Amino acid sequence: MRLKQLEMQGFKTFAQKTALAFVPDASGRQGITAIVGPNGSGKSNTADALRWVMGEQSLKLLRGKKSEDVIFTGSDMRARSGFAEVSITLENEEKPELGTEIVITRRLYRDGQSEYEVNRQPARLQDVVLLLAQCGIGQRTYSVIGQGMVDAVLVASPGERKEFFDEAFGLKPFQLKRAQAESKLDAARENLRQTEVVLQEIGPRLTTLERQVSRLAQREQVETELYALERAYVGRTWREIRDGLHVAMGRVAAAEAERAARETEAQTLEQSLRMMEQQTPPGDGFRALRQTLDALAAEKASLRERQMRLETKQAVAAVRAEKPWAPLPLSKIIEGVDRLRVQHEHLHALLASEAPDLAAIRAGIQEVISFTEDLVHKLQRPAPEPESSDVRDPAMEQELAEIAEALLQVSAKTQEAEARLDAWNKEEEGKRTHIFETQHALSKKREEARAAERIVSEASIERARLETRRDAFLADVRMHTPRLEEELELLAETSDALAPISADTSAKIQRLRSQLEWIGSIDPQTVKEHAETKERFAFLSKQTDDLRESIQGLEVVIAELDQTIRERSTVAFHRLNQEFSQYFKKLFGGGDATFLEVHPEPETDDEGNVMEDVDEDAVSGIEIQATPPGKRNKAIALLSGGERALTSIALICAIMATNPSPFVVLDEVDAALDEANSRKFAEIIDTLADKTQFIVVTHNRATMAQANVLYGVTMGNDGVSQLLSVKLEDVEKMRAQV
Repeated sequence: MRLKQLEMQGFKTFAQKTALAFVPDASGRQGITAIVGPNGSGKSNTADALRWVMGEQSLKLLRGKKSEDVIFTGSDMRARSGFAEVSITLENEEKPELGTEIVITRRLYRDGQSEYEVNRQPARLQDVVLLLAQCGIGQRTYSVIGQGMVDAVLVASPGERKEFFDEAFGLKPFQLKRAQAESKLDAARENLRQTEVVLQEIGPRLTTLERQVSRLAQREQVETELYALERAYVGRTWREIRDGLHVAMGRVAAAEAERAARETEAQTLEQSLRMMEQQTPPGDGFRALRQTLDALAAEKASLRERQMRLETKQAVAAVRAEKPWAPLPLSKIIEGVDRLRVQHEHLHALLASEAPDLAAIRAGIQEVISFTEDLVHKLQRPAPEPESSDVRDPAMEQELAEIAEALLQVSAKTQEAEARLDAWNKEEEGKRTHIFETQHALSKKREEARAAERIVSEASIERARLETRRDAFLADVRMHTPRLEEELELLAETSDALAPISADTSAKIQRLRSQLEWIGSIDPQTVKEHAETKERFAFLSKQTDDLRESIQGLEVVIAELDQTIRERSTVAFHRLNQEFSQYFKKLFGGGDATFLEVHPEPETDDEGNVMEDVDEDAVSGIEIQATPPGKRNKAIALLSGGERALTSIALICAIMATNPSPFVVLDEVDAALDEANSRKFAEIIDTLADKTQFIVVTHNRATMAQANVLYGVTMGNDGVSQLLSVKLEDVEKMRAQV
């Protein structure tokens, strides 16, 4: 890696485009390029240009007060420039991955806009600094050493001096990478903290949503099971009621037809009997008995009819007063459970007594078992609660009693009249045999008609009971399953193909309905919110895991970088210490100089207690001890100006020998040296030129004599610096020819 060319335009006194080419000497060494010129000609501006293009931000080091001071300000004979531009071209052979030739450009406009380019492509300052660090070049240390910087190394604080040495040791790329890793680590920790805060916020919400979704899934399962059972139960029950009503109505119709037929037959017999009476007129006694029996029979039939009608009304009223089946009320359940509690407490008291009555205990246990079985039966198929008042009509009961009493009297009178008729018939047996048989048949038909009437009454009662059950069933359907009302006939026809039902199906349906009421209603949007929250929680959890892995990886990288920096620093420090001592002795003709590492001290409180432990291997700074020949150890500050200058030069030469930079710019660093020391310095520079390319701004003849290319800087009346170049090898060849 070597500096091939420096181009300047509009930078300080170089108003027009000016290029400096840096070529190796004839032997292939990196060579020394000397820039000379009178004071004020602008020769040091070349060093400032190199420092500026490499990213220097300190205006103090650039000998300015504001950024636009680096732009040519103009003169009486020349207008000012609108921008300043500096480019350097580096030949790269050691790191081909960076390119065989690297061109770095920095441009500044008067409006404050600044641009960086690498190989004519826009770049950032950070990119330029990292690229130069990878090439072993730094803009703030010994790569460009300007006026006054030689002595500044010695008077700097131990910490500032350590920073200078770190870059000299080639640790800058590792430190930049460590700083970037530290920045990424801080950002990752902050992101992790924010992510964990968000996770803590949505975690409880996700738990609640999961519980609600679980309940929603449970509700859907219960609704599905309940719907299947309701369809099967409703279809089967409706079929039973419908078929039962059909059968009951058929029985009523058949009984009515039977009764009507018997009444018709009885009327036919009565007509026959009247015709026979007309054909064979009975005597006065027979007529009187006959009228009496007829009157009694008519009265008895009337009473029987009234009795049957009242009994039918009473039965229908009783059936209609029956309550439809309903679940056992909660109050009854609580009452039953409380009764069981009292019975158990009584048994416990009996058992806790000194002389328990076993018979009483057995009786109490049997009572508890019986009551429990009864309560379970009621819970499975609760019976309707009895009416608090009797539904029977007292007037109807009184009328029925009166009819029964009248029937008894009519029966007694009938028996008496029949006895008299039998006596008369015995007398008139021969005459009235056929009439008697007809009378007997008539009585039989009337009895059969009354039997048919009873069947009609029973069938009507059964029909009324089924109609009451039907009404109660329809009311229950409209209340709990109104959607099934229109499907009753279809469900009845397909009930055998639906879910099977059993005796406890009704109780199971009630339990499922109660379970739905306990679960309650849940917004369907909860499922969508749960899915979104779960997805976000999973995403943040994955981010958290990635951040933790990233933090661990960065911590490992930082630890490895710290180890690399520590190891390289230790090796370079010992080597630099040796080289510094050798160059010090060479420049001073003896004496001794060394570096001392400064370790940080632990922080203590007001009482002297250690607040925080420190790393014993850590180095916070570097002290310099220099002892010129014939003198005792003394602090750097007590050295004379010349001694400090020689010590600084020894330090710079030691750094160049330890970690050679591709090129070094020395801006009048030898100005304070006398002629003898100038020769020593020039010899050292010439020795180091085998590995490092030197650009020296100087007035010293000894340094000029070692240069292979000499640039002269002059300034005309227009205030613009101009260059004159001389290749000293060509001069030597011309002298040899002469």
